[in-house]
Amino acid sequence: MSQDMGGLGRHYLQEDSYGASAFCFYRAILENNSNGNAWNGLVLAMSLMRKEYDAQTILARFALQQQLPYDKDMVTFALMMFQNSPQALAQWVRSMSVRFGASPEERQTFVKMAEDLDNAYNGLLAEHGEETLKSQGMLSLEEFANRRIELDWLLTESVDSIFALAQVWLEDPEMVLSGVRLLCMLPDPRSERMLRRVCRNEQVDGKVRTHALLALRWLGVRGNVRIHKMEESFVINLDDPKPELTVSVPASYKPALDRMKLWLAKEQGVVTQEEYEQHASTDEPELPEALAEKLENADIPGVLQEVVHAVIRAAYDQYYPLVPHNRGARSWSNAFVMLIKDYSEGIGQGWPYGEPEKDDTAVLHRNWMLSASPDFYTQIAEARKLRTASMGS
Repeated sequence: MSQDMGGLGRHYLQEDSYGASAFCFYRAILENNSNGNAWNGLVLAMSLMRKEYDAQTILARFALQQQLPYDKDMVTFALMMFQNSPQALAQWVRSMSVRFGASPEERQTFVKMAEDLDNAYNGLLAEHGEETLKSQGMLSLEEFANRRIELDWLLTESVDSIFALAQVWLEDPEMVLSGVRLLCMLPDPRSERMLRRVCRNEQVDGKVRTHALLALRWLGVRGNVRIHKMEESFVINLDDPKPELTVSVPASYKPALDRMKLWLAKEQGVVTQEEYEQHASTDEPELPEALAEKLENADIPGVLQEVVHAVIRAAYDQYYPLVPHNRGARSWSNAFVMLIKDYSEGIGQGWPYGEPEKDDTAVLHRNWMLSASPDFYTQIAEARKLRTASMGS
């Protein structure tokens, strides 16, 4: 039976039905917790849905199952998911150092990595104390593993009671998104019916309605689905959703994001003004290879990119499918620069670059994005307070 569930999980994974895939892999693990393929698939499915909490929890449980063989793919996931948790990552790689299937060189690397991570964690512990670190999410591997994820309810609750809980959540504005995210992992006709109703419910936040549409696709639903936005009704074909339906930043924004990086690289002197002007106003999806290599050498803080990504996603989710075409990458890029400048200055770390280009269209783009993030500047102010407190000033 577990082999069938694992195979079904891989099938759903290949069809981009990540929620149904996660359900199948979880069931396969329940039936045989030595099924390494199912552990791998479950982490992959959770990662593709951007369920970091769940992926961390599953990775921790994987590391504590010593009978499971070594899996290089899981190492990649762990390095990403525990990058801000040195204690857990140290324990995780130390577990891999004694796994069947790891080469002597890999074992040695893991032991050394664990020692370095332990030293890093002990330094943080001495500086900030355990309570502060735990409040920031730096848990031990066992603490990560003991967290409850939504699929764990399959162990303790009947399917009917899970759907009853989901219905309660869907009626609560504070919990409706959690309900949507739960239903995408329960392949059952009731999940589809409930998610379709969310898509048509104008009383539900626009972002959540878009997530319900995405949840239907992750559930394995294909064909036409109706979604209501801005008092209009739209039909989206989940076989090939147009505009793009994704939990990541839509690919259509890549040219503008690349040109934002190009502007920052120009300000840092990594690329010339001439190189910038040559490519800033084009909408080509890919920059020339030589120029792309230069951007790799530029110091573009990840947190600034994450700020832009979050604002893009919020607006895209809020208004989908009524999202603008992304032609005119330079103006969109200028809008992104305006946002990261406001963020950087707002949290108190200054702005070492020049002024953004004067661009009325960019202002319109910025305002459109911020209309879906009304608390953008409030959050910046809160971040500044936290930063000031952590610096002891």
